[in-house]
Amino acid sequence: MIATDLLANLIPWCLQVAAIVAIASLLPWLFRLDTAGVRYMYWRAVAALCLALPWIQPYRQSRVSTQTITAADTTTATAAVGAAAPIVSYLNWELLLLWVLAIGIVARFGWLALGLIRLRSVRRKADRHAVVAVDGDLQKTLGTHSTVRYVRDIEQPITFGVFKPIVMLPQTLCAQPREIQEAVLGHELLHVKRRDWAWLIVEEVAVCLFWFHPASWWLTSQIQRAREEVVDELAIQLTGRRKAYVEALLAFSDATSVVPTAAFARRRHLFRRIALVSKESVMSSRQIVATCAAMALIVTAGGWYAVSAFPLQTRGQSPTSSQAGPGPLEKKAHAVTPENPIPRRLHYQEPVLPDSLASERAVVEVKITLDDVGRIAEARTIEMYRPTTLIVDTDRARETKNALTEAALASVRQWRYDPPFEAPLTFTVPVRLGKDAEVMAFQPKDQVAFQPKSDDPALRVGGEIKAPKKIKDVRAVYPAIAREAGVTGVVIIEAKIGADGFIEDARVLKSIPLLDEAALDAVKQWQFEPTLLNGRPVPVMMTTTVNFSLQ
Repeated sequence: MIATDLLANLIPWCLQVAAIVAIASLLPWLFRLDTAGVRYMYWRAVAALCLALPWIQPYRQSRVSTQTITAADTTTATAAVGAAAPIVSYLNWELLLLWVLAIGIVARFGWLALGLIRLRSVRRKADRHAVVAVDGDLQKTLGTHSTVRYVRDIEQPITFGVFKPIVMLPQTLCAQPREIQEAVLGHELLHVKRRDWAWLIVEEVAVCLFWFHPASWWLTSQIQRAREEVVDELAIQLTGRRKAYVEALLAFSDATSVVPTAAFARRRHLFRRIALVSKESVMSSRQIVATCAAMALIVTAGGWYAVSAFPLQTRGQSPTSSQAGPGPLEKKAHAVTPENPIPRRLHYQEPVLPDSLASERAVVEVKITLDDVGRIAEARTIEMYRPTTLIVDTDRARETKNALTEAALASVRQWRYDPPFEAPLTFTVPVRLGKDAEVMAFQPKDQVAFQPKSDDPALRVGGEIKAPKKIKDVRAVYPAIAREAGVTGVVIIEAKIGADGFIEDARVLKSIPLLDEAALDAVKQWQFEPTLLNGRPVPVMMTTTVNFSLQ
C-alpha cells in the first residue's frame, strides 16, 4: 500500500516539475536575460519551487486507495474469492520500481562518495612546499584564509571544503603568466568566500535523490553554470583584466577535472561564458525588476496549470464508509479470545452491486464492532483485494473501488450476531463481492442444528433479556486422561434454561474432545434464578464457557 501511494503521487509530481522546468527554460531566452546574478537567483528559485510543490499545493482526495493482489497474496485471496476463476500471478511492479529507484539513489550517492574520497587522496599529494606567488595579495584583498597548494595529478583548478577550504592548482599553472595565475586563483578564492562548495554538495545530493528525473540534472547544470558566470564577473572586477581572464578560460578548456562538478572551465559552457565575459551587462535596474516580475508571473501561472493538470492525491474516506481509523467503540472493544469467541451469525445480507459492476469480483476486509446485543455498531474497511494484473489509478477505477467498498459496508451493517460473551467485541470479516458472493450458513456442515428438547419457545439472552443470575454452580471435574495429556482450554456451551431456572438442554459450540463431556456434566447441574418477562418466568437460551486449566 505504501508503494502504491508513493508512486501514485511521485508520477504526478514528476510531470508537474517537467512542465514548470520546460516553461522556465524558455523565459531567459525570451526576455534576453544576460545578467548572471539575476539568472543564478532565478534558477535557484525554480529549483526551490519544484522541491516545495508537494507542500504548497492542495491535494485531491481519493476516497478509496488502489489495492491489488500480489503474488504472495494469491493463496489467501483465492481461498477468499473462490474457485470460479484463478487469480493471475504477476510481479508487484510498484515494489519493483521502488527498488529500482532506491538502487539508483544508492549508486548515485556511492559515485558522489567516491569523488570525495578521490579529492581527499589528491589533497594528500599536494605540494606543501611550493610557493604561490599571487596568493597573499589576493587573499588579503578578499579577506579569505584558505590553503593554496600546487598538485601534479590534476589538470583543472579545484576548490573544496566548507570549514577548512583548500584551493588546489595544477602544477602547469606555474608556467602561465602572472595575469592568468591571478585570474585562476581569484576565481577559486571567490568560490571560497561565497562558500559555494556547500551549495555544490546540496545540489549534488538533490541529484542523487531525484536521479530518475531528467529535469533535476538539467536544472542543476543551469544553476552551476550560472554560479560560474557570477564568479566570472566578480573575478574580472577583482583583477581588472578581462582579456587575461578569457585566456585563462581557454587555457583549461580541454582539461579534465577530478570531479566534473568542480571544473574551472567546462568546454560545453565555454562559449557562453566567454561571450558574457567579453561584454558588460546592458540591462538597467528597472528592466531587471520588470523582467523578474514577468518571469515570476509566468512561472507561477505555469505551475498552477501543472498542479491542476497533474494533481497529487491524498487518501480519504468514502461517504458511506466508517472513519479512516478505529472509532470510539472499537478503541475500547475487546479482542477475540477463547473465552470471548466470535459469536454465531444469525442474519446475513448479500452485497448488492450495480448492474454495471455485475462482472466484478473482489474481497473487502471489514473491521466490525458488535454491541451487547450482537448488532454491528461500527464498521470500517481495512483492505480490498481484486484479481487484476495491472494497477490502474483512473477516475473510473476509483469509482469502481468506491462502489465495491460501499456495497460491502452496506451489506455488513445489516448482519446480526448472537450477543458476544463480553461486549463490545471487534474482529475482521471478509466480504466477497461478485460472482462468488457468500452463501448464508448458520452452522458448520459437520454439526447438527441445536434443537431444544422442550417445545416451549426460548428467548435468547441479549438486549432487554438479561443473563439470569446463577444460584447454583458446579465445577467441572477435570478428566484424568485430559490432565495426564496436559489438555487445557475453554469449552463453549449453548444451554437452554427452563422457566424454573434449571438447565433443560445443552450442546457444545466450541469443542475440546477430551473435555466436552465433563463441561456438559457440570453445566447441566447449574441452576439460575428464573428469567421474568412481563412478570412471568420464561425459558431463555444463553452461551456460557467452561475453562479447564492445570493451574
